Amino acid sequence: MGERGEVRILGPVEVCGPLGRAGLTGVRQRSVVAVLALRAGTPVPVDRLVDVLWGDDPPRTAVRSLHSYVARVRQALADCGMPGALVTKPGGYQLDASVDAERFERTRDLTLWRGEPLGGTELFGWGRAEIGRLREQRIVALEAYWAQRLDRQDAIGELERLVVSHPTRERLTGLLMRALHLDGRHADALEAFQRLRSRLADELGADPGPELSALHTAVLRRDPALQSTTPRSHTTRPAQLPARAGHFTGRATELAALAGLPPIVVVSGVAGVGKTTFAVEWAHRVADRFPDGQVFLDLQRLTPAQALTEVLHALGVPADRTPADPAALYRTLTHGKRLLIVLDDVRRARDVLPLVPGDQGNLLLVTSRDTLSALGTHHAVHTVRLGLLTEPEAHDLLAGILGAPRVHAESGATAALAVHCGLLPLALRIAAARLAVRPGRIADLVRELTRNDPLDVLAVDGDDRTVRTVFASAHRTLSPQAAWLFRVLGEHPGASFPADLADALGPGLDELVASHLVSEVGNGRYALHDLIRLFARQSGDLGDGVQRLLDRYLTVVHAANDVLNPRHDLVTRPRCDDLPFTADRVEVLAHLDAERDTLLHVIRLAAKSGLREQTWQLAYLLTSYFEARGNWADRVEQCEHAVEAARALGDRRAEAEMLRGLGIALQMTSRIAEAMVVQRQALALVREAGDLRGEARLHNNIGNAHSELREFDLALESYQAAMRVHRAAGDEVGVALARRNLGYTCVRMGRPREAVEPLFAALETFRAKANPRLEAATLMSLGNAFHQLADRAPALRYFGDALRISREVTDHRFEADALAHLGVTQLALGDPVVAREHLTDALAVCRALGDRHREASALHHLAETELALDDLAAARDHLVAALAVRAQAPDGFEEASAHRTFADLEGRCGRWTEAARHWAQALRLFTSCRRS
Repeated sequence: MGERGEVRILGPVEVCGPLGRAGLTGVRQRSVVAVLALRAGTPVPVDRLVDVLWGDDPPRTAVRSLHSYVARVRQALADCGMPGALVTKPGGYQLDASVDAERFERTRDLTLWRGEPLGGTELFGWGRAEIGRLREQRIVALEAYWAQRLDRQDAIGELERLVVSHPTRERLTGLLMRALHLDGRHADALEAFQRLRSRLADELGADPGPELSALHTAVLRRDPALQSTTPRSHTTRPAQLPARAGHFTGRATELAALAGLPPIVVVSGVAGVGKTTFAVEWAHRVADRFPDGQVFLDLQRLTPAQALTEVLHALGVPADRTPADPAALYRTLTHGKRLLIVLDDVRRARDVLPLVPGDQGNLLLVTSRDTLSALGTHHAVHTVRLGLLTEPEAHDLLAGILGAPRVHAESGATAALAVHCGLLPLALRIAAARLAVRPGRIADLVRELTRNDPLDVLAVDGDDRTVRTVFASAHRTLSPQAAWLFRVLGEHPGASFPADLADALGPGLDELVASHLVSEVGNGRYALHDLIRLFARQSGDLGDGVQRLLDRYLTVVHAANDVLNPRHDLVTRPRCDDLPFTADRVEVLAHLDAERDTLLHVIRLAAKSGLREQTWQLAYLLTSYFEARGNWADRVEQCEHAVEAARALGDRRAEAEMLRGLGIALQMTSRIAEAMVVQRQALALVREAGDLRGEARLHNNIGNAHSELREFDLALESYQAAMRVHRAAGDEVGVALARRNLGYTCVRMGRPREAVEPLFAALETFRAKANPRLEAATLMSLGNAFHQLADRAPALRYFGDALRISREVTDHRFEADALAHLGVTQLALGDPVVAREHLTDALAVCRALGDRHREASALHHLAETELALDDLAAARDHLVAALAVRAQAPDGFEEASAHRTFADLEGRCGRWTEAARHWAQALRLFTSCRRS
């Protein structure tokens, strides 16, 4: 026992620490220690612990009880001098201690055994399987021990006792026969054989294996070779493992998870990820723990029947003596043995079932692109899912093959090569093999991969195992439905896609996942590896696949628009009940948030495919989402594609609507002059079509653009025009929106008293029409009006209500505005600490939105807050950042205000020259704004 203590499970469970034995009271505490010791050094999830401690029907309080047992065990370990041995890990617990079972696996020291393994515990499921495994390890060790000591006086007695306990173990019976023969008891040796043969026939319907049968014949003949005390094998000990791959890299976690030698292991993963390399590497590492040999079978070239014949031949059965039931003979031959059997490239679980050994002393190691989940319904299976290499592991692999100096000399090109290979081990090895035989630079190969089809480049002359061929072998096994779905998903333009999209296209997603051609990336989303996506796009005819993919997106965003803003009603589609969300605004926004990075790519795909109607309709139906979430840079490009598509269709109404959307997006990205141009183009179109509602909306938008340009009189004229046309169209909400915008502009003009009446009128309409989003916008404008009137209490109340509503409807743009207004008002009230909290929150939301205008404003207000707190360094940092961001979202007035604050800062620091420079810049900008 080491200084740190030891956990003992090869007998009654106990813990012996530096200060003595731990006081483990009760079956549950001993059971907790035992199962954690079985996975020492590895986190055991809570659900696995509940399964092993309570079985299939745990009480509702199981998790709480488990935490209680763990706390008591932790205290007992601390009391015996092992504090910190039981640690909490994410989702579970881990025991960091020496364990006698692990020491036994390394040393085969039988003195470590003190009785039945895990004594004093009550375990279920995999815990019971572990008890069986430990028992098997002990009996194998005893067989090896007595095989070398057959001439000892106590050998016969001990072997007879062991045979009684394990009456069907052929190796034990063989050892007993040899010991009896050495002692001159030939008849007793033959009787031992007959007892075993009868038992095998009665219980298993099988005969003794060829090795024991040969020993029986030798005893009958009084073979002189039997006088040796060392058993002579009558069969060849198979040693069929292929050579290890050179420069094995990474996989430390996966290798560690196999330390306990589970009896059945399935290694799965995408084609080319290195399943066979991993399996062969691990098999070589543990080969010495399987003294009866190692068998390797390639199931890609063998049927299950052929595989059985091959393995029987490896175990000494001549090809012409294969029985009618080879599986029964296989189980007989492997019974009582320690064999490692590797089945490579398995396609189906049913191909494995006949090759599962009859007991747990053997180990079956399977590699497959499929997860072989059906195998788990028959046997306890430990699954190792191999993922891509990490970037450091990919670097190490390339350095191992090409040499560290060459890789170090082109570190940037090496990193780029790893990315082009998608961190896929096979692709990396092929790339390295190409570089190894030619003196060119790594950068040259990267350039070749960039300019050409990577699937063509990633090949080596004379080797037919290329990235393309391994993907093709996986693709050939797919059903027709899954193969078609694979091709369509290859055209999906995003980094990932939701499950509902694949399900709507047709069956096959589960098959693609099981084959590792598609990977689950979390939160119900799936993805294709970049090289697999490229292969999918080259693997066959799509038919109407792209159109069906885009139609599904149209169905989803149409339903989303109905929830977010049903006033956007230019596009109609049939009702669909198969949606990934309910009619809940928060759910809808959460779904579109998950898709946000994909939406622009989907519209690009529609435009590239010439599907013009889908192009503009997708962009149109996403209007309400971008109103709530921002990300206006993407929105500009979406609307540009939509305008072009509508024009090509000759659909003037759609063109006008998308010009309007483009104008809003341009304005939100501070491209206001461009926004004004496209809004006026749209206005001409709607007037030509007699579309009153469209005309009114455009007057509103043009007014907004004038307001942002500080052309307030023109803005007020546009809002008055909007109200007139909205009234003519009978649109009460439109009238209220124009009133709200008019009040907002009055506030910006410094005329808050004139703003109050139209704002209260708008608020009443929005509340009556149950439009919480515009209610929040109006409350913020009211807050600003009362702030200007120095009536701060109602201002805070209105801002607070606006923040609450914005969060309820998850409108992040209005949330950022409300937080910023609260911060500015708290600063005016003399509470810069609270102001900083609100403004810091506002800044985070602005950055998440990608809204540079609001981000720059929030940074400026934070600088003002830090000045009030006398933190001049923080104020300087915020001002520098504010001006840098403002350069991306030009606004002369806001920039001038920031320079004015900067001048104040420099003056307080005594840097008068710098202060004067900022004052001059502020004055120039303010003057320019007034002139324009």
